[in-house]
Amino acid sequence: MNSNQISQANQGYLANKYQEQIHLSGHIQPHGILFVLKEPELTILQVSNNSFELLGIPGENLLNQNLSDFLNQNQIDTVKKSLENNPGLKILNPVKLSVKTRDKSLVFDGTIHRDENNLILELEQAISEQNISFLNFYHSVREAASKMQGASSLKNLCQIIVEEIRKITGFDRVMVYKFDSQNSGSVIAEDKIETLESLLGLNYPSLDIPPEARKIFQVNCLRLIADVNSQPVEILPSNNPITNESLDLTYSVLRSVSPCHIEYLKNMGVAASMSVSLLKNQKLWGLIACHHNSPKYVPYELRAACEFLGQTMSLEMPVRENNEDYNYRLELQSVKSQIIENISTASNFIDALVECQNLLLNLVSAEGAVVICGDHFHLVGKTPPLIATQELIPEIEEHFNQEVFSTDSFPKVYQKFKKYKDVASGLLALSISSAQKIYILWFRPEVIRTVDWAGDPTPVTEIESNGKIKLCPRKSFKLWKEIVKLTSLPWKKCEIDAVLELRNAMIKIVLEQVDKLAKLNSALQNSEAREKEKSAQLEQTLRKLQLTQTQLIQTEKMSSLGQLVAGIAHEINNPVNFIYGNIEYANNYSHELMKLIKLYQQHYNPPVAEIEAESEEIEIEFILEDLPKLLKSMKVGTERIREIVKSLRNFSRLDEAEKKEVNIHQGIDSTLLILNHRITPKIGKQISLIKEYGHVPLVDCYASQLNQVLMNIVANGIDAVEEAQAKGKFSQSNESEIPTIKIQTEVREKTFVTITISDNGMGMKKEVQSKIFNPFFTTKPVGKGTGIGLAISYQIVVEKHGGRIFCNSKLGEGTEFVIEIPIQKNTQRSKTIEIDYKKFI
Repeated sequence: MNSNQISQANQGYLANKYQEQIHLSGHIQPHGILFVLKEPELTILQVSNNSFELLGIPGENLLNQNLSDFLNQNQIDTVKKSLENNPGLKILNPVKLSVKTRDKSLVFDGTIHRDENNLILELEQAISEQNISFLNFYHSVREAASKMQGASSLKNLCQIIVEEIRKITGFDRVMVYKFDSQNSGSVIAEDKIETLESLLGLNYPSLDIPPEARKIFQVNCLRLIADVNSQPVEILPSNNPITNESLDLTYSVLRSVSPCHIEYLKNMGVAASMSVSLLKNQKLWGLIACHHNSPKYVPYELRAACEFLGQTMSLEMPVRENNEDYNYRLELQSVKSQIIENISTASNFIDALVECQNLLLNLVSAEGAVVICGDHFHLVGKTPPLIATQELIPEIEEHFNQEVFSTDSFPKVYQKFKKYKDVASGLLALSISSAQKIYILWFRPEVIRTVDWAGDPTPVTEIESNGKIKLCPRKSFKLWKEIVKLTSLPWKKCEIDAVLELRNAMIKIVLEQVDKLAKLNSALQNSEAREKEKSAQLEQTLRKLQLTQTQLIQTEKMSSLGQLVAGIAHEINNPVNFIYGNIEYANNYSHELMKLIKLYQQHYNPPVAEIEAESEEIEIEFILEDLPKLLKSMKVGTERIREIVKSLRNFSRLDEAEKKEVNIHQGIDSTLLILNHRITPKIGKQISLIKEYGHVPLVDCYASQLNQVLMNIVANGIDAVEEAQAKGKFSQSNESEIPTIKIQTEVREKTFVTITISDNGMGMKKEVQSKIFNPFFTTKPVGKGTGIGLAISYQIVVEKHGGRIFCNSKLGEGTEFVIEIPIQKNTQRSKTIEIDYKKFI
């Protein structure tokens, strides 16, 4: 055979053309037996050709026989009953089955699954005669799962899982192997015996785990290869006698190993292996890969524990990955908000985007950007030449069937851009409107980097004697360094999310303006006689739109606080009612006056010259026609304002339908996130935030209202600490005193969740404490507070939730607010709570 190396660019082609059908191997590993059964009678259609070695019965003698020939009727009944009650089968496994041979009785762990047409039973000799109990399983994984849940980062989580899996199984080496966007893999965590050379940080090409294998890993999450030197056992007959097709072994636990993979493992010096799939959003994210230098069988119970830990890690990974870029995401949110605010107040959103040059680049950490609107190109920062960018658009427009696309190796995709690699090796393209050809492109420069591969990643093929080409495993895994060029830093998911959010906001704020302006311009063209007047109306409409958008942005910022809704509704309602009531009178008066004018016109026609001249000057006919319309528009506008006020008042009464079970700690954390900018005061020391969360259950409450209570009290605490700072309580010379906000949660009497929020500000006098929940009472200066916040908080806690809220404060030392919310609301108890509450105010 001739050996021939293929360039890495052809890897995708090779993977698709020469991939092995490993799920149709027709063989199993020899440490178990496989039966293919016909339902419902459980007739044996196929069997692995090792039944004589394990059961003392030749495989040919078992074909077309019933499973009951070597299982007693009680076990058969158990299997049939389980099949009837559990069509999904997974929860059945393992099924303990006892088989009597001529000279002994054997106990097997049976695993059952179905392919499209068959029921498949696989038997592995059990290490115990009883099914593993939940308690034993719990003890096996409890400590490991607890450590994983406490992991501080993704790196820490991966290191914990490899150490715990190795502790449970005893493998010589356990690794976390992560796939990248090109399906190449890298070892990001490792635990091993000292004599082995480390593989941490090494990369492996995608063909080391070909597409067919990755597909199986995604649906069958655990794979054990007990001995790479064992001989595979054929299945008799090779084709199913009913379907005349090869048996699909995708979900088999005993499926034999591909000869190519066996050779690969031998080349690595591995005698046994096990892998556990790690999934993210139902897609294969990586593997927990276990290697051993000698044959190693892992019993079903331990494999189940490892699979459970893999599932636990799959749940924890997204949280840890999100935490990796937490501060960066907050920064991007701030940049995005500034861009949106600038656009919302500008008359031309393209000009506003271009004027936000630094913000536009900082949104995705780019060095150059191009804002495109039709034939107009606005270059920002370091970009390819204008003519090159103009020629680029037709090439990439086919990608704009999606909202955004990105690549960190654009010159490899578009050869003409190799000359611009210093500014445009990375491209992130956002389509705002394909119809109007409004796009934003961001560029990143080339970053030359070195990739450490476990051996030369170039795939190797062999030409067999029949002329067919097949992929071959790599024989060397010595460190092989590759210099990667024509690539930029990769675009992070949070950056792509940020530009998508910007797109949505721009469409909502800006494109509506464009549509309205287009409609108004069309109306102007259809009425040239009134062009001047309507142009003025257009400008006025645009100014109103801009003003309304600015107000909406401010309203959105304030609405989450929910403190002034009731007061605002009250303040607006009175003048609106006054205006609304008087519009009707104004309308009646105008009708009477117009009636009188028409009588004058009827009886004094033609009028005297002076009256006729004045009528023409003021356009009396237009006034008579337009005044009723004007009054009608004013009435419609006033009615709209009344509807808005009504909505505000309804919001202030709080919606019963929002009641649901929530995690109190998530509400606290959301509140602290909103107030994060205030933790660092304008003067004095940094505020120390202490959170002492207890183990509390979900609480049945109105989530948004309870968040409003938390917002009010935490904000008051920050105000108190800032006031103490200004009065010199936490001076730089007083190192022992640190401004502090402390939040504690716990369960009391098994029926209440208690939230305690305290500060070490200046505290309050007793006479002030007795009034703090009264509406409109405040100790803050004019313009700093309305006195509504704590009154609303009292209504929410006591009247809406049947809880209680009280305040403990000592002048000069600080203030503590205690909130008690029933876990499940009890009407009778809430009355008692309200009575008890009065003791504290």
